Amino acid sequence: MTNIIRNAATAILFAALSLSAACAFATDYYVDSQDGSDAAAGTSPTTAWKTLKRVSRAEEIKGGDVVHFRSGRVWRESLAPRSGEEGKPVVYTSYGGKTLEGATSVLGTPVVYMYDDGPKPSFWRSVSLSEENDWVKEGENLWATRPREVRTVGEPSKLDGSWSLHRENGAVASFERRDDVMTIRCEKPGTASNHIQWIYQPFSIRDGKPLRLSFEARATIPTTFFVSLMEPSSPWRSYGAVSGLGELTTEFQPCQLYLQPNRDADDARLTFYLGKLPEGVTLELKNLKFEEVQIDELDMTPDVGNIILDGTFAAFKRWTRDELKAQDDFFYNREDGRVWYYSEKNPATTRKSLEAAIMRHVIDLSGVHDAVFDGLDLRYGAAHGFGGSGNARCVIRRCDISWIGGGDQYREGGAGRRVRFGNGIEFWSSARDHVVEQCRLWEVYDAALTNQGSGTNEERNIVYRGNLIWNCEYSFEYWNRDESSVTDNITFVHNVCLNAGYGWGHAQRPDPNGRCLMFYSNTAQTTNFVVKGNIFANATESLVRSDVEWKPEGPTLDGNVYWQEDESVPYVLWLKQKYGRDEFDEFQKASGQETHGKIKRVDFSTAALGAISSGMFKSER
Repeated sequence: MTNIIRNAATAILFAALSLSAACAFATDYYVDSQDGSDAAAGTSPTTAWKTLKRVSRAEEIKGGDVVHFRSGRVWRESLAPRSGEEGKPVVYTSYGGKTLEGATSVLGTPVVYMYDDGPKPSFWRSVSLSEENDWVKEGENLWATRPREVRTVGEPSKLDGSWSLHRENGAVASFERRDDVMTIRCEKPGTASNHIQWIYQPFSIRDGKPLRLSFEARATIPTTFFVSLMEPSSPWRSYGAVSGLGELTTEFQPCQLYLQPNRDADDARLTFYLGKLPEGVTLELKNLKFEEVQIDELDMTPDVGNIILDGTFAAFKRWTRDELKAQDDFFYNREDGRVWYYSEKNPATTRKSLEAAIMRHVIDLSGVHDAVFDGLDLRYGAAHGFGGSGNARCVIRRCDISWIGGGDQYREGGAGRRVRFGNGIEFWSSARDHVVEQCRLWEVYDAALTNQGSGTNEERNIVYRGNLIWNCEYSFEYWNRDESSVTDNITFVHNVCLNAGYGWGHAQRPDPNGRCLMFYSNTAQTTNFVVKGNIFANATESLVRSDVEWKPEGPTLDGNVYWQEDESVPYVLWLKQKYGRDEFDEFQKASGQETHGKIKRVDFSTAALGAISSGMFKSER
């Protein structure tokens, strides 16, 4: 209980100081996707900027400043926020709308939810496929997005940067260059793609000026891998998208990679992730050259994780073209960047809207510190809503996050591991001093809220409170590894978590695993982890799952309410032991958890659950 109070008090004080400091020292900037201009000053509604790209590059934004996005406007971009200073965060919020405050009570504890009287500013990480000319018929009931058209605009040039090979975690590989032939031999692969990296750096890129890397390549064992355009050092942020490389076979074949930069940089790094190559394979590449090109395409790189139909339903992602057999099945071909779709008619004529969710974070928190996000709407991204590592002192408040996830995590396509991912808010590795409160999250492929990590990292002082979550595979997920990592002072309190596993992604997962509270294998040194005063109602597999013994101490569950409409579904899976409604007392005694927890019917129609109708709880697919 002391930990809960300390966390809550710290969070309230931090939020109050953050906002007061911002108001006292702020320069106000305004952004309007319809009427703004990136050439304007940005310091008033009449001189508003236009794009999120302009905000992401605004070096003039300092700690204490406030960035206002016009309510009701839509941006089809990602945001890379600017950081503030400790005690002087940068605030990202709205203008031009109104809010209504509604107070309710969860388990007798006052909680305030804030509702917009009108739409929030909305960030979509999707490409619209809603026009008939977006589609070309390719066969019986088979359609594809229009093909990429490429035109060379610059003279070819050889690569003058430096090539190097990085190995870690016991992976063994070698690289040699003779004349124009590059040879990589993998004697022992790693257990992750990044355990062998073939790197080319530095080279120059310019925003909006795509490059084509052409070469011939072969592999002694047919194989696939992915390539990233990125910054050369931590936090390893993306410098743009890469597409075009298919499977390498045993014969030399022409290959092309298309690099689409999203910024100007002279220190770009191209990373070939080879850590999962087959043991004993040899790769050979020759005749490498760069050339500047113009590309006419629907840019959906590096992957389409979901296609949202009419803002309500999900198309079904398949891994190969041969698997397209039912209406609204789709496949993303990473070699040509096209979506292939099964439909009796042109897909654009069957729905009012088709939004292809692209595998990029909607807001990228990599390396971000001292920032407040208040009253924003994030949707239609196939990676994370908020995602990134190495961040600190962020407040995410009153945000709506929906229809997130489904991207191909390892970018290997159907030929490789078929793993999809995507969380609403994820603090990944080395995260501290965050508050997430009064947000609404729904239709997320993996977890609505999570902090997780791997390698040596620390996750400290993170508070999740007063959030409303429904139709996500997990409402809250946590794990951290390895043994040298630390997790301390995590609080999940007074949240309402409904219908875990009832979302769009559940039927498409290879591992259906609907849980309100999901604790995976955790080897980090963990202390002060408290889950208190929440509502957990309805899950497809169990309300709670915890797999292993934690060290030096496990989480504390206290005073939560549990309810399953389906009595055949377990309430808790704890250390691989199932506990149903009738065994809940046994779970309390065996685990030492939930001495104040209770089983209580939850009325989904009440305003106490967030002023959303019960009809919103279940998806069609």
